[in-house]
Amino acid sequence: MEQVRIAKQSDQKAYRDLWQICFGDSDAFCQWFFIHRFCPSYSVCLELDGILPSAMQAFPYDILIRGKRIEGAMLCGVCTHPQYRKRGYMGRMFSYNMKVLRQHQKAVAVHTPAVLESYFSFGHETVADACYLTAEKLPVTQKKELIFLEGEERKNAFACYDKFARKYSGIVLRGVDDFIRKMDDYSADGGRIVVDRKDSPSAYACFYLTQDELTCVEAAGETEALQTLLEDLLTLGGGRKCSVKLPPDTDVTLSCCEKKILPKGVMGLANISLLLERLGLESESSFCLRDTVIEENNGCFDLSGKNSQKPPSFVISAGKLLPVLVGYRSLEEQRPWIEVKDEKGFREIAEALPKVPCYIIDEY
Repeated sequence: MEQVRIAKQSDQKAYRDLWQICFGDSDAFCQWFFIHRFCPSYSVCLELDGILPSAMQAFPYDILIRGKRIEGAMLCGVCTHPQYRKRGYMGRMFSYNMKVLRQHQKAVAVHTPAVLESYFSFGHETVADACYLTAEKLPVTQKKELIFLEGEERKNAFACYDKFARKYSGIVLRGVDDFIRKMDDYSADGGRIVVDRKDSPSAYACFYLTQDELTCVEAAGETEALQTLLEDLLTLGGGRKCSVKLPPDTDVTLSCCEKKILPKGVMGLANISLLLERLGLESESSFCLRDTVIEENNGCFDLSGKNSQKPPSFVISAGKLLPVLVGYRSLEEQRPWIEVKDEKGFREIAEALPKVPCYIIDEY
């Protein structure tokens, strides 16, 4: 018998076993993750005859959208056991989980999957890009002396993160405790944090160094300081592959690396009224929203999030509207997927929703 349900604390081992089968992460990382990040009341699984062949997790976070703090969640660990794939389990879990998040008074859900297109059919659309600086083999050079933060010292980098994060729409608005937890997350699997100076750093980078690769999964700070810090960091990786993840609008360049801007981050809509209310937007015009996942999101709304009796200026799906609300796309760019009924109202709402810098720094 198949049943999609909210996870229980007693499911932790089954979740962890499935995670390792599907993602291959280390015992050390999984032990840390499932102690500190498993939040069963926000997570969903599919149970089949007493086993869990498919599961996904969510963790509550505030998300910064257009400078406003929005109640949301980050999704991760969406997976199905190889023997049970292509049965539609993922779609059933996603629909169920979005409804669960709405019940928890969350407006949006963000995540950074490996294959973004897999989630478009669930109404989760791209809302952020990332810049990747990569090299197949770093040159062997003299190693620079680096400054590392350990233990409680890692709090010193929080102000740098907070200043950096507030420039972007779609990013997790971490508090200091969430920041330290993320650093613990990296440390659990061998990651380290390097800074330009120990007290009040203006740039930091979190990285892994293996026998074959140097991977910088998170880096933030003022351009000049970050440029120098990353140049120094790469001297550790001589002869190895390299990958550095940065925001899409970065001015940092590394002469030994190729630079690519790639889509890396999607978002789903749980509560349109709550999102619009928190954004505090204004317009005389209204629009009609269509959502195949959350029934309550269907209807006509003004930009304050209230139901409107005015004739809508356009009709749009939840998946196509969300990138506009975040600031990743303009309303005009979404026109091919919009049924425009009143051009003046369409343009009025478009002007209230200009594009803004977007970035999602977290993987989970």
